[in-house]
Amino acid sequence: MNTSLIKLIRTIEVIMKNQSIKNLIIQLVSVFALFSIIGCAAQPQSTTPTQSRADRPEWTNSEPEDEDGNKFFVGLSAVFSTEQSARDNALENATDRVVKYLGTFAKGKSLRMAKNFGLKSEKIDETLGGRAFQEQIYGSVARQVEAKKTHCDENVWKCFVLARVPTTVLDDALKNAHEGAEKDARKRSKEANTSAAKKQALDEADFHAQMKKDGFLD
Repeated sequence: MNTSLIKLIRTIEVIMKNQSIKNLIIQLVSVFALFSIIGCAAQPQSTTPTQSRADRPEWTNSEPEDEDGNKFFVGLSAVFSTEQSARDNALENATDRVVKYLGTFAKGKSLRMAKNFGLKSEKIDETLGGRAFQEQIYGSVARQVEAKKTHCDENVWKCFVLARVPTTVLDDALKNAHEGAEKDARKRSKEANTSAAKKQALDEADFHAQMKKDGFLD
């Protein structure tokens, strides 16, 4: 029999004589745990760098000021399996931000003017937040939002896009949306069953006509 094996058997016999089974089990568990730690330490560690905010261009954290008749918006994509999909999604996100910005601008300005036409703010909110008004804005700006710069995080397809849109496009989009709302109000005035409803609709039409005249640049 191998000498090393004989020594191992004798060692185990000594342990069995001088320690309880419980202590032996504890020792064995400790040995296995030690081997596990050593094994994990031996595994090569990933050297893949992670993208930090410090590595990104400044514009990804702060939209630039208006310049040469353009406004700037930053779009951020979800994580995609391809770069092109991430870039497209970032531009879509930027476009949504343009629409939201213009809708908020229109609402703020309109609410200040509503009282001059005897209109309640709730009615203005309902119109400007409605699907027809928002779709009108989106349709006017969607193809006019241009990607000026793009930055994608390393190792994952998550992209930022710096998009620009001329203020003249924003002006036209807002005017078109108010024009659509004006037409709808005049149509409702013709279909009104009461004089009060007719007056309400005509007041709304006059209001949107004024907002159309003012636009974004006024």
